[in-house]
Amino acid sequence: MRTRKAGSFVLLDEAFKFLLGVNYWPRLYNVKMWKEWDEESLKKDIEKMKELGVRVVRIFLRDIDFADERGIPIEESLQKLQRFLDLLHEKNLQAFVTLLVGHMSGKNFPIPWTSFDSLYTPSSVEKTATFARKIAERLASHPALAGWILSNELSLVKRATTREDALRLLEAFTKTMKSVDPNHIVSSGDIPDSFMQETPNVRHLVDYVGPHLYLYDTDLVRLGYFYGAMLELFSNAGDLPVILEEFGFSTLQFSEESHARFVEEILYTSLAHEASGAFIWCFSDFTEESGEPYDWRPLELGFGLLKKDGSEKLAADSYRNFSHVVERIEKLGLHSKYKRLSSTFVVYPFYLFRDYEFIWYKESLGFWESIKPHLMSYSLLSASSVPSRMVYELDLKKILKSAKLVVLPSVVATLASTWRNLLEYVELGGTLYSSVIRGAGAFKALHDAPTHLWNELFGVENVLEAGSMGRKIFGVVKLKFVRKFGNLSEGDELLLKVPESIYTFKAQSTDSDVIALDDEGEPVIFFSRRGRGKTILSLIPIEVILQAQENAQWHEGTIFYEQLAFVSEVERRYASKDPRVELQVYTGEKDDLLIVINHSNENVETSITSATRIVEAQVIGGKARLLPESKREMRAVFPPKSGSIIRVVKT
Repeated sequence: MRTRKAGSFVLLDEAFKFLLGVNYWPRLYNVKMWKEWDEESLKKDIEKMKELGVRVVRIFLRDIDFADERGIPIEESLQKLQRFLDLLHEKNLQAFVTLLVGHMSGKNFPIPWTSFDSLYTPSSVEKTATFARKIAERLASHPALAGWILSNELSLVKRATTREDALRLLEAFTKTMKSVDPNHIVSSGDIPDSFMQETPNVRHLVDYVGPHLYLYDTDLVRLGYFYGAMLELFSNAGDLPVILEEFGFSTLQFSEESHARFVEEILYTSLAHEASGAFIWCFSDFTEESGEPYDWRPLELGFGLLKKDGSEKLAADSYRNFSHVVERIEKLGLHSKYKRLSSTFVVYPFYLFRDYEFIWYKESLGFWESIKPHLMSYSLLSASSVPSRMVYELDLKKILKSAKLVVLPSVVATLASTWRNLLEYVELGGTLYSSVIRGAGAFKALHDAPTHLWNELFGVENVLEAGSMGRKIFGVVKLKFVRKFGNLSEGDELLLKVPESIYTFKAQSTDSDVIALDDEGEPVIFFSRRGRGKTILSLIPIEVILQAQENAQWHEGTIFYEQLAFVSEVERRYASKDPRVELQVYTGEKDDLLIVINHSNENVETSITSATRIVEAQVIGGKARLLPESKREMRAVFPPKSGSIIRVVKT
């Protein structure tokens, strides 16, 4: 992990401080902030931010208020921006300045020096760079400056036609800012499926990746887990620091109580998954309900920690309490004295961030559907208390020396070179698990094969009939284990509810052990030894099935994934008995910090087992209530959608 500095904050090194932030427009005049300047109301807001525990503020330069048609800043607006930074500095707060703000809250505002269709042309890029440079020249030395963000969701103004166009703009911006101000961090500020947020393609340009996540799900446990999985995907096994640059919901959509629980859950999730910070959208509700765009987007009026009259919502207390917990664990030495260790990696596919001829899966499915099986796989590992990370397929080699278990979930196609590298990895002692799929629902990938090493790697022969769609799975599929697999015994069964038609392969063993049969007696899970290592192949794409279920079968999924950890000899230092309760472990020399998140919307009483003797356990943050423990087990009660930190003194 490379160290980056944001003003006085340092990302992920011994001086780590969590960038606990808010996105900010004033509640009284929101997008008109720079025109209808009201210093007294700004001071009151900043005072309240300080009281809530805010450390950094993301602010927005609405460009029609800030520049002329040449991209030259307006002096009066620059003076107001500098004064706002002065006010932040008086309270020891810092700001991320977002420069290219054509989009905000469901409306695209004009950019004076360019049309939306011309955003990525050389002339427009040059004027954008001019605007950014002149802002940086004025403010680079300001003590309240934390960093620079290119845009607010520029792809919603106009998505670049090609990756090259998007990266040309991002590169011009970052080079310009670094030439003027090498001491502050930069990032893109775009939506998650933007070219400018693709970690493997922007890691040489930006200092952190900042996804904006507003996720929805029929399964609220899966929803919580997917936030952590998304942070891991953008981290790419530690390539770049990640800041959850936007998250939140409107209390015009959901109840205040659930909003408060959600804020707590996601803040703890961000901390657990090594994010360098999280900025909630947003500081306060807005009052100007008849103005653009709020007249036609009323939900945008209600995202705040504060109500429009300035009083607190319940989420404000969640935020404040979390800020106190963060201060406490930073003093203990999170990321310096305590490290999060992992030897398990979920691989996401080669076609996600790079284009290949006749590889159309991402275009057909879209970004979100393309990654869901991988998010589900990572979530199952987390729900099984298996410490893990995610890595892009083209970066696979960088993790193979440290990996005990590599997971390729619900594979449509994988590079031939990847399979060859994995065969070498297995022969040297690693464990590989992969499941495969031909199609699900309307999506079909019939003119493809997931691997060319069916026999060499997995010890099976593909016996699917030529020209067929594949074996169809629908309704309920039963997996009957016919050999011992980890802690599963011969005769044990798993029942999976398949909500949509899935097409998969048919195979028979050449020299592998058949581990499980389906309810038609067909072999569907195979185990092989190759060199010093092992492979497990499933013809049942468990991850696709569970991510498509309205309510995921967490118990069945984690039973199987726990066995993957067992056979690959991955250590689970601590394990939650309830898959709805996530456990991320930060290991110290004599004690450990456990960041525990209950993703359920119910009170959960469960036990946490330890691989070593527990000398003492205490809750040092959050709402968990510990019950009397034994030498190897703690019992605790976790409120709905809550986070806690437990310090465990070990032998």
